[in-house]
Amino acid sequence: MSLAQIPPLPPECLEVLNHVWDYLDGQLNDETTERLRAHIAECRQCFEYKTFQENFCDAVHSLAERPGASPGLRARVLDSLRHEGFAG
Repeated sequence: MSLAQIPPLPPECLEVLNHVWDYLDGQLNDETTERLRAHIAECRQCFEYKTFQENFCDAVHSLAERPGASPGLRARVLDSLRHEGFAG
C-alpha cells in the first residue's frame, strides 16, 4: 500500500498523535486530557499508540536508572529527552 492509498487520520487521532507526550506527562488542561482519555478508551489504534509510548518511556527510564549505565550516557539520554520536550 502506498502513502497515497492510506486514508487520512480522523482529527481525534491526530490530536492523540500530536499530544500523547503532553498527555502522558500530565501537561494538558483538564478538558483536553478528558477528551484524549475518552478517545483513547474508544479507539484501539490510539490506545495501542499510547501504550507503546508509555512502554517506551518506562524502558528508557529503567535503563537510565540501571547501575551499569554510565553517568555520561544517562545525562545524554535525559538531555536529549528534555530537548524534545519530555518533562518527566
